Amino acid sequence: MEYTLFKNRSYRGVISAGFGLYFNHFRLFFKASWIMALLYAAVFAILGTLCAVKLPAITAEMMRQTVIQHQQLSMGIAQEYLLLGGSIIILTLLYVVVEAFTFATVLNKLKEHQDTDKMTVPRRWLGMSTKLMGRTLKGYVFSLLIVLVPILVIAGLIVLLLKFVSLAPITLEVTSLIVALAIVLLAFPLIYVGMKYILNKELGYFSILSKAYGTGLHHWGHIFTTCLIGGMIISILMGIFLLPAVILTQANVMAQEGYLNGDPLGMPDYANLLTVVTFFLTGFVLVYLYLPILLVFYYMYGSIESYEKEKSKLAI
Repeated sequence: MEYTLFKNRSYRGVISAGFGLYFNHFRLFFKASWIMALLYAAVFAILGTLCAVKLPAITAEMMRQTVIQHQQLSMGIAQEYLLLGGSIIILTLLYVVVEAFTFATVLNKLKEHQDTDKMTVPRRWLGMSTKLMGRTLKGYVFSLLIVLVPILVIAGLIVLLLKFVSLAPITLEVTSLIVALAIVLLAFPLIYVGMKYILNKELGYFSILSKAYGTGLHHWGHIFTTCLIGGMIISILMGIFLLPAVILTQANVMAQEGYLNGDPLGMPDYANLLTVVTFFLTGFVLVYLYLPILLVFYYMYGSIESYEKEKSKLAI
């Protein structure tokens, strides 16, 4: 199989090249990214454990005091809930940063592949290139903000309309859902914008945003189909490996529901440790399950670039 980046490919060719490059060079990508993958797994484990164990426990205690015992919520529980909420927000932001940096370790090798049409295996297991970390984080965050800001604005407008305008809530909910779906669908070209920005250090994100987004929008069908098929493959695998973490989370939630009904918690003493270990191992495996989609995006970018260059030559 030919792994040259700048070649006009169909969505099948893009997916095939992305997965092929990943599996044929797995040791290279693993050696370049395993340190960040461990850090990602640690953040994933802490965040997952807080959401799976601590959050249901505090929520159950709050419901026990306010709903069952009809008491005022104690200051200690309120403070603990606010502390937990703040911790989850901070860890979520850290998760975004670590995820972007994990992507960057692989994008460093893809940048080398783009420039030289080959990749070198890192000499040391503890060696890690940090060249594209800042650029990857900025591209990642800028793209997220472009999608999230309009959605948050729409959510704010819905709250105002519900408060001051006598419209049926279901009408607003359906309308907001349609608008949010349209924003998500229109966000697909940002994948091309992000890859173009990250892999070309002379370009600024917002300086290329308008033109690159227009190009991506022109290739929307190609991008959407590639993401849909590639995403389905990855999602099935991720769903399988997420099952242990999902089962543990459900077990904790059901235990807290039983506690509200007067039953003992019924969770073993080692449940917290088991949850942490499960989420850690799951997080580490997930890194190498979703990294292939990054290589698919890489070849999708190369295919679009190749098509646009060929079109420019024909227009001369």
